Amino acid sequence: MKLPEKLKILLKNEIDPAFAKRAEYIFNKISDKKPKKILDVGCGRGFYVFGCSLFNFIKEIHGLDNNDEYLKIAKRNCVDKRIKLRKGNAYSLPYPDKYFDFIICSEVLEHLKNDNKGLQELHRVLKPKGTLIITVPNKNFPFLWDPLNWLLMKVFKTHINKDIWWLAGIWADHERLYDEKDIINKVNENGFKILDSQRIINFCWPFSHFLLYGIGKNLVERLKFNSFNRFNFNGKKTISYYLGCLISLPSSLIKNYNKDPSVNISLLIQK
Repeated sequence: MKLPEKLKILLKNEIDPAFAKRAEYIFNKISDKKPKKILDVGCGRGFYVFGCSLFNFIKEIHGLDNNDEYLKIAKRNCVDKRIKLRKGNAYSLPYPDKYFDFIICSEVLEHLKNDNKGLQELHRVLKPKGTLIITVPNKNFPFLWDPLNWLLMKVFKTHINKDIWWLAGIWADHERLYDEKDIINKVNENGFKILDSQRIINFCWPFSHFLLYGIGKNLVERLKFNSFNRFNFNGKKTISYYLGCLISLPSSLIKNYNKDPSVNISLLIQK
């Protein structure tokens, strides 16, 4: 599937291999389905919104988030006239019934106290036969991705407090993680049909999540290391590219995509 050249560069410059693979999966499906009206629920700082703007066939691109600071950054970066960004939440989507033919809901459901209500709203605003892509963190994640939480969960049936975001690892700000059977059943129960299920990133370096977000996110956001910032959409970032190659090396060398354990679960869904 052919992706726009600038989008390929953005994905190559992404340091987090799990994010890069999730994004590649999503954009390939957009390229395949060629939707006209697309919604990114929980659009954050606008990575997917900007990526969608690189496809000429999309007529409307909507992004929704409840974080004012994130929306401010997204509005600064995403200036295509087809883009409409607004504040809102997943429990009450400010759109008409059956409006969108493609919806992105990536790394959002795990943050919702009531994920069923969120899924019901997604069902409401999606057209019949429309496409929804959901990605969620896998409860059965690789030991090396987050060894501390893996041991706490396996041995003591607990995990690091989700509010200690820099140390919480895969649990940062999350109400839950999902195993594949549970998320598929939940999606089916809310009126959707699963077309495809993929597990994202089976192999990684030790403490990958902590290195990428506990340390890396701090460096980018607090010390303004913009060359590593995925929301810096201008040009090729050489250092970021080579660092991304290094961090993604285990998953690149050992291609075991759709095997447990994995960092994420990606679902291609139809209403």
